[in-house]
Amino acid sequence: MTARTGNPAVGRKRVAVYNLYWSTYGGGEQVAGAIAEALAADHEVVLLGPDPIDLDVTRARLAVDLSGCGYQKVVDDLTASAASADFDLFINTTYCSSALNLAPAGLYYVHFPGPPPSRRQRAVQATSRRLAAVLQGAGNPRLQRAHAGFERRSNRIEWAGSYTTFLSNSAFTAGWVTRMWQVPSDILHPPVRAEVQPGAKAPMIASVGRFFDPSYGHCKKQLDLVQAFVELERQGAGEWRLELVGGADAASREYALAVRRAAIGHAVGVHFNAPRSLVRDTLAAAGIFWHGGGFGEDPDTHPDRFEHFGIAVVEAMAAGAVPIVFGAAGPAEIVRHGVDGFHWHTPAELVHLTRDLITDPDRLAAMSVSAQARAAEFSQEVFTAGLRRAAAAALG
Repeated sequence: MTARTGNPAVGRKRVAVYNLYWSTYGGGEQVAGAIAEALAADHEVVLLGPDPIDLDVTRARLAVDLSGCGYQKVVDDLTASAASADFDLFINTTYCSSALNLAPAGLYYVHFPGPPPSRRQRAVQATSRRLAAVLQGAGNPRLQRAHAGFERRSNRIEWAGSYTTFLSNSAFTAGWVTRMWQVPSDILHPPVRAEVQPGAKAPMIASVGRFFDPSYGHCKKQLDLVQAFVELERQGAGEWRLELVGGADAASREYALAVRRAAIGHAVGVHFNAPRSLVRDTLAAAGIFWHGGGFGEDPDTHPDRFEHFGIAVVEAMAAGAVPIVFGAAGPAEIVRHGVDGFHWHTPAELVHLTRDLITDPDRLAAMSVSAQARAAEFSQEVFTAGLRRAAAAALG
C-alpha cells in the first residue's frame, strides 16, 4: 500500500513534507512522519521523496499513519526545490539539505546542520566562491561545468533565507543552526512515544544505544561506561549490574568486542543487535539509566559527536529509570540536574552520583516519579500542538 495522490481539497492549504530518506525508517523519518500526520487533518499534505511511501511498513516501523497524505516523486534538493513552488507551505526534514524553498512559506526541521567545516575546508569554500563569481555567466560548456563544480564546493547559505521558520530539536542544535546558517531557530523537541511502561524495578543500570567505533564520530561511550561501572563495583555496587543494549555492525566490530572484553568478570551484560523486546524489558526493569554520548569530545570542533536530542533518554525516563547523563547538548536539556536525574562530567562524578542514588532507595524512588513526569513533556501531543502553531504562523 502506498500514499494516495488525490487532488487537493478546496479551501485547504497544500503542504509538502520533504525527506530523501523515508525508506530508512530512522529517527529523522519518524519526526517527518509525525509532522505529516499532525498536519494532514487540516491540510492537503503531500510527501516528497524518491520512492512511494509504504504505509503499512511506515505504520509498523515508525508508528505514524500517513494514509491521509499524498505522494510526489523528487530525487534530490533540486527537484524538491522545483516542486516546492506548487505548495503553500514547504517543510524540509532532510538531513543536511540545502534545498531552496520556492513556496510562499517554508519550515525547516533541523536534527543538526552537520559538522562544522575545518579551517582548510573554510579556505576551500572561500576560494570556490571567488572562482564561481569569476565564471558566472560563462558561455563555454567546459567553463559552465567548472562553475557548477566551484558552486558545489562553496557551501553557500543564501538558500537559508528562503525559509520562514527554522525549528530545531534542541537548544544545542538551534545554536549551531544560527552559527552555521546565520538564521535564528525556534526549538521544537521531537515527539517521544512512551512505548515502555515502568515494570518491577531491579538493581539494574541500563544504557541503550548503538555501538559506534569512536573513529566514526557519534560514539555512545560504552567502553567508558563499563570502566566506570568497574570502579563502582570496587567502591561497592551491591547487587547492582549494568546492562548495555544496542545495535552493532561490522564497521564497529573491534570497538564492540573491546566493550565485551572489558565486561568479562564483572556484573555487566553486553547485548548486540538485540530484539526490541529486550530493550523494552531492560528499560522497564532498570532503576537507573546511564548515557555517555559526548564525553571526551570538543563541542566547538566536533558538535556532531554529541547527542543532539536524546530520544533514548526520554524513553528511559518514561519507563521510570532515573537518568544520569553526560552534562552537555540534548540530554542536559532534557534532564534537570537534581530534579529528575543528574549530569556528570567526569567518570568519577558518574560513579559518585550513581553510588549516592543506589544507597538512598527513597530518593531513587522519588526521582523515578519525577523522571516519568518530565518525560510526558516530550509527548506526541506536545509536539503536535507546537508544530501546528509554527505552521499556522508561517502560513499567516
